[in-house]
Amino acid sequence: MRQLFIILAIIAPLLFTGQAVAQDNPAPAATYKAALQAIDKDLANELELLSQLRLKIASERPNLSTATEKIAAELREKRRQSQLAAQERDALVHSLGKLDSEVATWRDERNYIDNLLTDFRRGFEGQISTAAAHEIRSLLLASDKGGDDGLNAQVKLLKTAILRMAKSDQPRVFPGEALDSEGVAHAGTFVEIGPVAWFMENNGKLSGLINENDQLQPQVIAEIATQADISALAEGKAASAAFDPSMGAARILDEVDSSPIEHIQKGGFWIYPILLLALIATLAALMKWLQLLRIKPIKTALIRKVLQQVQNNQPKEALAGLKKIRHPAGRVLRRAIKMGSSSADDVEEALYEEYLKVMPPLERGLPLIAIASATAPLLGLLGTVTGMIHTFSLINIFGTGDAKSLSSGIAEALVTTEFGLIVAIPALILHALLSRKVSGIRTATEMASIAYVNGLKAKATE
Repeated sequence: MRQLFIILAIIAPLLFTGQAVAQDNPAPAATYKAALQAIDKDLANELELLSQLRLKIASERPNLSTATEKIAAELREKRRQSQLAAQERDALVHSLGKLDSEVATWRDERNYIDNLLTDFRRGFEGQISTAAAHEIRSLLLASDKGGDDGLNAQVKLLKTAILRMAKSDQPRVFPGEALDSEGVAHAGTFVEIGPVAWFMENNGKLSGLINENDQLQPQVIAEIATQADISALAEGKAASAAFDPSMGAARILDEVDSSPIEHIQKGGFWIYPILLLALIATLAALMKWLQLLRIKPIKTALIRKVLQQVQNNQPKEALAGLKKIRHPAGRVLRRAIKMGSSSADDVEEALYEEYLKVMPPLERGLPLIAIASATAPLLGLLGTVTGMIHTFSLINIFGTGDAKSLSSGIAEALVTTEFGLIVAIPALILHALLSRKVSGIRTATEMASIAYVNGLKAKATE
C-alpha cells in the first residue's frame, strides 16, 4: 500500500503536466496517450507485483510468527535457566563459606588437640622415671615430629600412659640397661613404682636407686637399696628399699656444695694474701682486745683523793693509791707525784711527756687492722680481674658452649671478691670499736692529767 501511494505521487504530476501540454499543443496528443497507456500498464504490473508481494508476505507471516514465538520461548527459557544458575551459584558460595568456617573450626580443634598432646607428652616424660623414659625413648622422639607420624606417635604415647595408669597400683618390672658411677652400661632389671625406679644387675653385682645423668640416661646410685629389697619389690612383697624424694636434686646439691677448703681453693692465687690479711687482722684485734680488757676505768673520786694526798704532803700514800689503778693515767700521775715540789708548768710538761709515752702502746695494732680492712677488698677486686681474664682466655680456647670449662675462672673471680668483703667488713667494724675504746682511754688520761695540774695551780694560788 505504501508503494502504491508512492507511485501515484510520482504519476499525478506527470498527468497534470501532460494535460497542460496537450491543451497548449494538441498535435502530439496521440503520443501522450500512448505514454499514459504505458504508464497504466506499468502501474498495473506494479500493482500485480504488489499483490503478489502481499500474498507472499501473508504466506510467510505464520512461519515468521512461529519462529519469533519459538525464539521468544527459548529466550524465556534461557533467562529462567540463568536465574536458576545464579541461585545455584549463590547457594554454592554460601555453602563454600560455611565449609570454610567448618574447616577453620576443625583446624583450630586440631591445633588445640595437638597442643594438649604436646603438653601431655612433656608432662608425662617429667613424671615418669628415667628408666621408663629410656625404655620408650623412640616413642618420645617420634612424638616430637610434626605431621601425621608425630600425631600417631602422640596417640600411642597417650595409650601407653593410660595402660601405665591402669597398672599403677603394682610395681612395674621391665628389662633394660643402666650406667654405673664410671659410665659403664650394665644389663639388668628395672623395678618402678610411680616416678621412682630401682635397678638390679643380672649377675647381682650392681643394684641401687636410679637417677638421671647429664646425658638423660639412667644411672645407678649404689649402696642405697640392696638387691634383696629390689627383688622383693619386683615380686610385690614388703620391702624397705630406700628412695630419694627429691628425685636426685638433693644429691646434686650435695655434689655442688663443696667443703670450706675446696671453696677456698677455687679462689686461686689471690685468695691466700686475703687469708693472710685476715689472720693478721684477727691476731691484732685479739691482742688489742686483751690489752684493753686489762685497762680498768679510772674513777674521778680516786683522782681527787690522790690530789688531796699530794696537797697534804703524803706522796707515799698517793703513790700507793695509784698502784691500784690499771690505767695509763696512773703511770702519768705517778710521774707527776715523783716530781715533788716542782712548779705546775714543769709538772704539766712532764705529764705531757709521759702521756706521749703511754699512747703508742695503746694504738699499736690498730694500723694493721685498718690496712686489712682497706686492702682486702682491693685484693678481692684484683682476684676478680684475674679470674675474668682467665675466663676470657678459656672462652678463646673452648668457646661459650661448655660452662664447666669456664667455671674455674668465674669461681676465682667471685670467691676472691667474697673473701675480700668477708675480711674487710669485720676488720672495719673491729677497727672502729677498738679505736673508740682507745679514744676513750686517751680522753680519760688527758682529763686526769688536766685535773692534777689544775689542782696544783689552785694550791699555788692559795
